[in-house]
Amino acid sequence: MPGKMSLRNARSVLGAEIGAMRARTPDLDPADLTMFTFPLLVRAVGVLAIGAVPLLVVRSGSEEDALLVPLIGSLALVIICTAIVAWLTSVVISGLVVMVLYRTGPGASSHLVVRILTDSFRRISDSTSHLTLLALVAGLLSLAIGLPTRRGDDLANPVIEDLLAAQVGVLLAALGFAFIAESIRSAADIVDDQSLMLAWPWALLIACASWSLATAVGPFEITRMLTILLNEWLPAMVDGVPRATVIADLVPDGARWWAAFAPLPVIALIWAIQAWRHDGFTQIREFLEGDDEVPPTRRT
Repeated sequence: MPGKMSLRNARSVLGAEIGAMRARTPDLDPADLTMFTFPLLVRAVGVLAIGAVPLLVVRSGSEEDALLVPLIGSLALVIICTAIVAWLTSVVISGLVVMVLYRTGPGASSHLVVRILTDSFRRISDSTSHLTLLALVAGLLSLAIGLPTRRGDDLANPVIEDLLAAQVGVLLAALGFAFIAESIRSAADIVDDQSLMLAWPWALLIACASWSLATAVGPFEITRMLTILLNEWLPAMVDGVPRATVIADLVPDGARWWAAFAPLPVIALIWAIQAWRHDGFTQIREFLEGDDEVPPTRRT
């Protein structure tokens, strides 16, 4: 008897629920559908973009991976090294700008630089876990899609080693972009302590100069690092071609200056995204509209 009553109650509740759904008129607003699907599509594109490189590696054979995997790994290493040096250089240059041009005391400038650098490092630490999980998920999807096409005789290059190398390479490259974004935000935060209006323009100039310096000057010169890594990683013969010839084709004369200046539009795009997210354009527009009640500079 109790079982029959429970079944009758369940049918009554289910019938009421179905009746309520039928009574409602569907309201399919295209704008609402766009607001629902657009964030999902953006995140799906991000996962696909991060998983494209592991998928390419998994679907290729051992001969292609003999060049592809070392190239991906070497590029990822030089990107992350250059981005870290550019980040540190950006923070130092910003501190010098505040101290020299805005006449801030050395002690106050040093304290400001250390505080901003610590905050920036914490933000990168928080984002690293998200990037790691995203690279893992994208790599597993790539493995599920590409594994059936892998030939069984490719035992010299196990698929799991290629997949892990590609995932680590993608993760390092993504962290490189995170460090570039942090170099821009850190420069803006440091200069913002003295100049609200010029903080973000200064950040763009400093970030571009820092990347060019880190790329073309000193022991972290990018083409030098890439050549050394490829010499260490590539086999003596790559598909019948000597290693030195392959490296000369991958790193030709003049690549140093291409690496120093070609990424600057990408840095400018990252700067625009950062300025938009942190209301940098709003601050500039307010000052350009002539709001004299807020001074354009602050003194400490």
